[in-house]
Amino acid sequence: MEYLVAGLALVAAVTVLNVVLTLALVHRWRARMSGPPDAHHHSPELGIAPGDRMPGFTAITADGTTVTRDELAGRPVLIAFLSLDCEACDSSVPEFGERARRVRDAGGLVLATVVGVDAAESELVARLVDLVDHVVPEFLDSPVGALFGVRFYPGFAYYDPDGIATATSIGLQGLGETAQPLVP
Repeated sequence: MEYLVAGLALVAAVTVLNVVLTLALVHRWRARMSGPPDAHHHSPELGIAPGDRMPGFTAITADGTTVTRDELAGRPVLIAFLSLDCEACDSSVPEFGERARRVRDAGGLVLATVVGVDAAESELVARLVDLVDHVVPEFLDSPVGALFGVRFYPGFAYYDPDGIATATSIGLQGLGETAQPLVP
């Protein structure tokens, strides 16, 4: 009986240690993903750099349709990479919405990805649906963001009609005027 109690105590201690380490790892991961060291410069840190070609991807949007790189080809594209765990992502929506309107008015397309456990049912996705052409809710493994190489949120990339990144940024400030085409 003494061995059983000692064994159960050991299992409980290992379980508690596992939970503590997992929570610490998640906390570190969220802190790293929600804010860059310096949000005001171009972003090799984003994982997308000017001159990079848009990777091939297929994603399911919030309304259940499929969007691919080929469907975006031939038009300028603004892409936002957002996370539910990122305060800056939420606060960037009004300015992002204005940029999205300009891109759409100039004949471009706008795609937003939202990463989070309940992204599909989130308020952030609901706010974006009327602002952009496609909203892609993603689970924590963020397959679309991973294809693009995104490392920080909020991340933004502007692609020309040939699918080449012309401006990338962590936060909207770094996009400059490149991603704000003027309506003729």
